[in-house]
Amino acid sequence: MKDLLFNPNLFFSEKSKTEVSFKYPVLIVLVGSIISMGSGLLMINTTKELLPSNASSYAFIMNIGIVIWALIATFGMWLILTGVFYLISSVFHSEGSFWRTLEFVSYGFVPQLFSGIVGLFALYVVLPSLNTSLQNPQLFAESIKHVLANNPLTLTSQIFAILCFLLSANIWVFALVHARNMSTKNAILTICVPVGLSLVLQLYSLVGGRT
Repeated sequence: MKDLLFNPNLFFSEKSKTEVSFKYPVLIVLVGSIISMGSGLLMINTTKELLPSNASSYAFIMNIGIVIWALIATFGMWLILTGVFYLISSVFHSEGSFWRTLEFVSYGFVPQLFSGIVGLFALYVVLPSLNTSLQNPQLFAESIKHVLANNPLTLTSQIFAILCFLLSANIWVFALVHARNMSTKNAILTICVPVGLSLVLQLYSLVGGRT
């Protein structure tokens, strides 16, 4: 774990000597999906008081939907991000299989597991302060936005998430260096567009949500 986070070049150099294995990659992404489920279920359990008293079955259906969506979204993101990295790296005439790339890219999600746990904790602490007596969905949505944007704990969790994402980006650079047999410079160029766009969105959410 220490090498993955702080010396990914060494970590992937050692991993390259072994056969492709999806034991840990699937576990990493699965844990990520569980954390995502937790955040969604917290939101649903907080907002279910807005539903009519005879509509409890809707809350159950939404819970099931969140579980399914979290699985699809996290595993889908893993596949899509790997595909994007693989295609862009092909411009540099890189070598290396898609499956090795898929395996190595998964390890870049590890820092985001930490930020996900911190974010889940922040939601758990902050959500009880919402005014659930607001029966107007629009007013309630504005209440959620206001509380999440102005609470120091959620702000801290967002900043921590951005730092973890930057750490993920560093891991992906060396994941591509070893999975696709490319130079560090070309690996940085490969990830800069998708990672840069995601970073801009995160910064916009951080700054824009407080205006």
